[in-house]
Amino acid sequence: MHLNIGDRKVGIGYPTFIIAEVGLNHNGSVKRAYELIDAAVLAGADAVKFQKRSLADVYQKKILDNPNSAEQKYQYLIPLLKEFELADDEYPKLEKYADEKGIIFMVNPWDRVSCDVIESLLHVLVYKVGSPDFTNNELLEYIAKTKKPMIVSTGMAQQHEIDAGVAFIKTLGVPFAILHCNSTYPAPLDEINLKYMDTLNKYGVPVGYSGHERGIAVSIGAVARGAVIIERHITVDRDLEGPDHKASLLPEEFKDMVTGIREVERAVGQSHKKLSRGEIMNRELLAKSIVTKVFIAEGTVITRDMLTTRSPAKGLSPQKMDEIVGTVAVRDILLGDALTEDDLTSSTIAATFTSADILWNWGPVVRWKDFASYLPYEPDLFEFHLSDKDLDEEVPRGKFSQQVIVHAPEYMKRVYLNPASEDKDERKATIAILQKSVDIARSLGESFQGTPKFIIHPGGITLTKHNKPKHLLELFADTLSSLKTDGVEMLPENLPPRPWVFGGEWVTNVFMLGEEIRDFLQETGYNMCFDTSHAALSCNAYNKDLLEMIRLLAPYVRHLHVADGSGTGEEGLQIGSGTIDFDKILQPFAGYEHTMVPEIWQGHLHGGKGFLQAMNHLKQYMK
Repeated sequence: MHLNIGDRKVGIGYPTFIIAEVGLNHNGSVKRAYELIDAAVLAGADAVKFQKRSLADVYQKKILDNPNSAEQKYQYLIPLLKEFELADDEYPKLEKYADEKGIIFMVNPWDRVSCDVIESLLHVLVYKVGSPDFTNNELLEYIAKTKKPMIVSTGMAQQHEIDAGVAFIKTLGVPFAILHCNSTYPAPLDEINLKYMDTLNKYGVPVGYSGHERGIAVSIGAVARGAVIIERHITVDRDLEGPDHKASLLPEEFKDMVTGIREVERAVGQSHKKLSRGEIMNRELLAKSIVTKVFIAEGTVITRDMLTTRSPAKGLSPQKMDEIVGTVAVRDILLGDALTEDDLTSSTIAATFTSADILWNWGPVVRWKDFASYLPYEPDLFEFHLSDKDLDEEVPRGKFSQQVIVHAPEYMKRVYLNPASEDKDERKATIAILQKSVDIARSLGESFQGTPKFIIHPGGITLTKHNKPKHLLELFADTLSSLKTDGVEMLPENLPPRPWVFGGEWVTNVFMLGEEIRDFLQETGYNMCFDTSHAALSCNAYNKDLLEMIRLLAPYVRHLHVADGSGTGEEGLQIGSGTIDFDKILQPFAGYEHTMVPEIWQGHLHGGKGFLQAMNHLKQYMK
């Protein structure tokens, strides 16, 4: 049970094969690419790995043409990918340099076109397939035709997908290894689950670990637990712009990992596979769905040549290609559209949902482009979630019977929007973005009913715990007082202990627990937006009682975000899929007369199916 990579044997009983992942960390600089090869060599890595993409073959055209048409994460990533791609003719030079330095040169293709380029220009000995493409049978099959061994990461894949994926790869006739991976950047230690490598060993192929955590102990611990391959990102500067630098090792750290590979400490974790919220985010961003190559009219029998795969992974998994072929289209499917589970099952909640028996004032989370699609469900309100790009677009105009809530942007360009920032220039820029957002809320009030509500995150998040959280609250209060908010009701929202900033492990320092929030509201005179999921996670993290927190804060709540949650990092879950007892925790809201939305992770997909399902679940608890 081993791989041959050149003259290297990789498997149990052989030295750990250590890959220094450059990825995009050269930031498009050829000079930095050479520096990173040198750093990998000096650190003692066995291989240095780059990435190659043909963006037109990875992402849907409409997202490449206008990233702002999608979520904030695409607005962040797509421009970087365009900026950072190396020219084709640079790769042979880099390969030659690596050969001269005595290190194996690898390039990870994200699509078939890139695989062709690599095969025509380079002499790679082994192919790495990243986590986003574990379910992409089309690409796996194409790479296997090179007859070279593969190393395939399993991050972002669920257990049944791993079972199916390994079985499929075994049919391709090439030797391969699989890597355990948590695809969050940086990965929280308590979600890494090194024990899951024990489960992966059942497949009878070499098992390794691809790490994105801070530090080196966990990667070394993975070797002690049986990993025969270790892959870690390497960078020369963690402050450089880009998605991977924060989760990368500096050259000296990488060297320490190599020389200390037999040491082990923490993060053994659990033996079962479970996707974290950050992995789900990155799966959507980087993995692929089945999409149409042609317009498919309702009633048409779907054939294989009508379909292909593209990111994002918002639709039907590529592993279900065989299931969808031969079914009859239940709707007109436009060219380039992703297919959904509804296309496979021919069923949808949209046909049966009614809001007639919902006692509270409810509505969905929406963007400018999709709010009108919810009008047939007769919501009482709309909550518009803004990106900073939305601030420059035309707002809806008309006369609508619904109330309006506006959620402030969470990012400005590629930076987290932090109303409690200790950097004066950053907070000044934040205030400017927030003021523009408040003005938009006020303008929307002219087309909707009642006083607009404005939801704002207090910010104050850091990579490590802050030693003066009260000071951060004072900065947030000053930010609020700096805004012109006449005609708009400002509602700070309680936060979870582990906020998601483009995925990864950050620390919330303020506005998590009952007494702190109550004192702030009493001192400043504000009411609040209460998020049940955020509150549950904070109470779990600090061993507090969720019901007591709700009883304490219920008098100040003027808007509700309702979602399930679990542990300290699993937020925004569908009602009933977490650990919250809604029958119990919604009792203090009996007779609630204000507003609420089901804040379900990805609830907007497939026509808002997740929002509608949540409201059906919640009806029984509203009193």
